[in-house]
Amino acid sequence: MIICPWKDIKKYAPLLPGIEEAFDAVNALTEYENKKNYPLSDGNRFFLAVQSTKAPDVAEAHRKYLDIQYIVKGKEVVGWADLADCKIVGEFNEEKDIGKYEGDFEYITINEGVCYVAFPEDAHMPGRHLDVPNDFVKVVVKLKV
Repeated sequence: MIICPWKDIKKYAPLLPGIEEAFDAVNALTEYENKKNYPLSDGNRFFLAVQSTKAPDVAEAHRKYLDIQYIVKGKEVVGWADLADCKIVGEFNEEKDIGKYEGDFEYITINEGVCYVAFPEDAHMPGRHLDVPNDFVKVVVKLKV
């Protein structure tokens, strides 16, 4: 997992093919409409989430895409664990490229202006809180691996 200010994410371009296009497209947004999908080249995309945090439960992981989650407004807590140390809950959904996982998670607060990259080996539990719920706006970039 990588955690950094959004303004610095392009420094990781060698690890994140397509990040330059995504960065420019996200920064060109003037409105944040919940659940709106934005296509990018090569099957990449991003969407917006305007939500409230939830209590921790199960994590997720992906095989075909990595997630870059950028907090535009507010904050969230993300749970993280090495996927190799987690147990899958149910079956991996190949069509939606998502599996649900249980494990022993570390919790990290992600504040406004910060993003994190979850690679396929990262079980991650986004949009959580450890005490009281709060509202947030974020962009989720999906880049093919």
